[in-house]
Amino acid sequence: MTAVAGAGTVALTLPVTTAYADPVPPPPPGTTTPVPPPVDPNAAALPADPNAAPPPPADPNAPPPPAADPNAPPPPADPNRVNVAAGGFSYDPPPGWAVGDASKISYGQALLTKTPTTQGGQAPTDTSILMGRLDLKLFAGAEPDNTKAAIRLASDMGEFYMPFPGTRINEETVPLDAAGIPGAASYYEVKFTDTNKPNGQIWAAALGSNTPRQGTQAAQNNRWFVVWLGTANNPVDKAAAKTLAESIRPYTPPPPPEAPPPGAPGAPPAPGAPGQPAPVGVPVPVAPNPDMMPPG
Repeated sequence: MTAVAGAGTVALTLPVTTAYADPVPPPPPGTTTPVPPPVDPNAAALPADPNAAPPPPADPNAPPPPAADPNAPPPPADPNRVNVAAGGFSYDPPPGWAVGDASKISYGQALLTKTPTTQGGQAPTDTSILMGRLDLKLFAGAEPDNTKAAIRLASDMGEFYMPFPGTRINEETVPLDAAGIPGAASYYEVKFTDTNKPNGQIWAAALGSNTPRQGTQAAQNNRWFVVWLGTANNPVDKAAAKTLAESIRPYTPPPPPEAPPPGAPGAPPAPGAPGQPAPVGVPVPVAPNPDMMPPG
């Protein structure tokens, strides 16, 4: 088997030559092939021929290149991209992770859970990913520097989700760049005092920047965070975490469609129209009842 594989490798890598039925005849005796003189690398380039004909001018009657079709469909959107309107961002989830119920988390607007490895199995409970807007609901949101914010975020989240005595090890920080959005990430592990617990792991990122108030324009918070929690049994994939954080983009949901004008097909009936209740707070004329009129 080894010899066959070796022969195949040689056959794929050797150059192809032309085979002849008979040997190539040698040159006639007494004849030699002149050797061209070596090229001087310092020789000046030959000047252009001043008598050479100029290139033909562009045809003024040639049709212009076709313009882009304004009715052409836009390029297909990324089918895996997830928009989070509540957090003002979108992202690409890593392979093997599914969008979870964000109402179950205390911080952030997005939750990812690891896909079960078996059909009908349960997602592991010792790993998850949290994402959201980095605001003052988190102490890290008060740190304008992304590296300091990531370190503070990892520390706070570690104490919140892993409140067990232990020692932090293997700490590191890395810069991030989400298509021009600056950021940083912090990672560490916790070796718990209880040796029965597998080491805890946390990877936290802070991205973006805040725009201060300018005149009548309110300040804008364009910062987001990612927290990947794991253990030695389900470790944090630091490369996938970096890819996930750098996939974040700002997202503004489209405005709701305008309501059709009253009377148009599909428009709701106007308040107060026949068969419709009168709007609240608008006096309704009532015909006088003779039996309820005061005497006199």
